[in-house]
Amino acid sequence: MISTVSFHPFISHFPPALFFSGLTLLFLAHKKNDTKLISSATFNLSLGLFAAIIANFSGMVSVDINLRTVVDVEGHQGYAFLFTLFYGFSAGYAYTNTFSRTAVGFYIAGLLAMGACLFSGYQMVFS
Repeated sequence: MISTVSFHPFISHFPPALFFSGLTLLFLAHKKNDTKLISSATFNLSLGLFAAIIANFSGMVSVDINLRTVVDVEGHQGYAFLFTLFYGFSAGYAYTNTFSRTAVGFYIAGLLAMGACLFSGYQMVFS
């Protein structure tokens, strides 16, 4: 049985990797005009969104959450929620209106939120 302490760090690596690979596949699909790459990108974004939701819930119930300051934990949770929100919009737009200006805005906002979430998580682990 995997405890919540070890489950969150295990699952939390998948959402950023799948988001970045999904956006890379979308970029290549736009460059090469290939619909198969769009299908692969949407699949990556869908799996990553599912993993992000699981990572959010496993982070909220993590046993070692009391070992950190409230500011650190709530900051990271806020960035994680924002990233998951942009992740959902990005996955939805990847299926419906892949290369619209709004979709590209959500992709960029998702990358920025991902960076903030990763940095705040990095600070919690290595400080």
